[in-house]
Amino acid sequence: MQTEDHAQGSASFAELVRANFVANLLYFRRSRLLLGFLLVFVLLTVLEALPAAFNIEAVPRFNILREIFSSMNRYLLIYGAGLGLFIISSHLRSRSLKMVFTKPCPPAVWLFAAFLSAAAVSLLLNLIVLGSSVAMSLIWHLPVRQGLLFVSVDTFLASLGLIAYLMLLTTLVHPAIAVAFVLIFNPDTFYSAQFWTMSEIRAGSTSLTLRFLQHLFHTLYMVLPMVHAFANKTEGIYSSLHVMHKEWRYLPYSLAYVLTFSAFCYCVSLFALQRRKHI
Repeated sequence: MQTEDHAQGSASFAELVRANFVANLLYFRRSRLLLGFLLVFVLLTVLEALPAAFNIEAVPRFNILREIFSSMNRYLLIYGAGLGLFIISSHLRSRSLKMVFTKPCPPAVWLFAAFLSAAAVSLLLNLIVLGSSVAMSLIWHLPVRQGLLFVSVDTFLASLGLIAYLMLLTTLVHPAIAVAFVLIFNPDTFYSAQFWTMSEIRAGSTSLTLRFLQHLFHTLYMVLPMVHAFANKTEGIYSSLHVMHKEWRYLPYSLAYVLTFSAFCYCVSLFALQRRKHI
């Protein structure tokens, strides 16, 4: 009897996740805002590639390919983060979650399906970018480098972390504040600030305030989530698109980091949703 109840519960959970997943994909497809941002990013990539395209004889084709590939992956990260923000903020703003959660659809299921749907769109776009880059390599008679696959997978993993992070922030604060928080409180900013304070201290400064700031910036740098967990180890791959055999290990390492961080964001987001009055 317990086995049957467990099987029915698993089937019900899978059906609810699937129903919400499909509904979210339809919601994304019908959103003119998301479509508009996607078109803007495509236009920006084209504009960035135009100068090189008109000087294709003077600029190595590999450099053009790398710049286009880099631009598209950069915009994919922004777009992926936007998906996480949009799926949460749109439902919170329209106050439709109370109806969703009383269907019945537990908040845990809805939140999990929202993350999966945003991740699926991000994966699809990453595959399109990877396929386009491989096609460009073949058309221009360039070797298809393994770095294309590595960077695409690394970008997708980074987008998963950003999706989870923006979903978390959007359940806690207004979307505009969430975006401002991500832009201001990022590890790179505080790493640069920490580097500056350390340089001043090594130059002979004995200011206690400077030492306090150095520890504060270091703490913030360590606490804030990273977009690319092993950026200092893989930056050479992004420039050369060559991957050493031992460097592939950073992908499962990044996956472990992203899954852990996403699970944390999921739990906190779920707690925040359950505390709201619409549940």
